[in-house]
Amino acid sequence: MNRRDRWHLQATTLFGGDRPKWSTSYLVVSEGWSWFLHRMGEESARTFGGLLDRLEGLKIHPITSEHHREVRRTLDRYRGTKLTYVDASSLSLIEEHGIEQVWSTDHHLGITGVELLPR
Repeated sequence: MNRRDRWHLQATTLFGGDRPKWSTSYLVVSEGWSWFLHRMGEESARTFGGLLDRLEGLKIHPITSEHHREVRRTLDRYRGTKLTYVDASSLSLIEEHGIEQVWSTDHHLGITGVELLPR
């Protein structure tokens, strides 16, 4: 969506290739929407939302009170690493669902040893 983004080539490769097993959370969707809204405007945020609607097979994990308790445990486990709540939520979901590869430009998501893309 943003050709000036430093990860644009890697993103087009990911989204243009064989369909991976997509997974995210509503917290990450919220963070992404906000990023597009505040950096590129409302239409870009809406385009982002439309992209999510079109990703065949995308699973968006709900955020429940039990998940919140797990996030708090994750935040305690990684105390001192300055994890955001959203990052801790993602780490919890990665562990819970046995996710081995993660598309993220946030290095915190690699602290468990999961493979981060792009490299």
